[in-house]
Amino acid sequence: MTSDLWLVIPTGTRTQYLKDIFNECDIEPSKRVLVRTTDAPDVENAINLKYEGEFNIQKWWNFGIDYARERGAEYVAVLNDDVQILSNPLRRIAEVMKATGATLGYPFPFTGHVCGYCWVLDLKSNIRLDENYKWWYGDRDLDLQARKVKGVIHVPAMVRHIEGNVLTSQSNELMELTKLDEKYFTEKWKT
Repeated sequence: MTSDLWLVIPTGTRTQYLKDIFNECDIEPSKRVLVRTTDAPDVENAINLKYEGEFNIQKWWNFGIDYARERGAEYVAVLNDDVQILSNPLRRIAEVMKATGATLGYPFPFTGHVCGYCWVLDLKSNIRLDENYKWWYGDRDLDLQARKVKGVIHVPAMVRHIEGNVLTSQSNELMELTKLDEKYFTEKWKT
């Protein structure tokens, strides 16, 4: 069993799904890290870290991942705050990664180009999210980095993105950040 698995979830005020995530994740509360991006009240059964820097999901992810790494984590599961997980898929993904040596693991099936709402990273790979991205494309960038190291694996697991792209599609600011991130991604990876 992979006992060194931590959970990182950036969240603002959308906390209504966290209790269910905690009930299904089989990760002890001392290894659940919520990166709080607003002044909302703390959530029980997790470590609440206040992030006070610029609006940047890559920085939020790295902030939580670094916290876990500094405390001995070898694997970190990163989720959006609006997912539904069933039957402990995070530990299953980490165990398959450990057995195969993969750098990055996703549930399968998933929606989108990569499963940016749920992924597990082997921290021994030393790859990091590129903080030049602000909103989108950082997960695609991480995927391409992982493929250059020891690869990516898809593990059958039940994960559902409940409010996929709702925040982005309802915000002109987030749509603009997405366009800027796409431009940077295209220039960086020559796609």
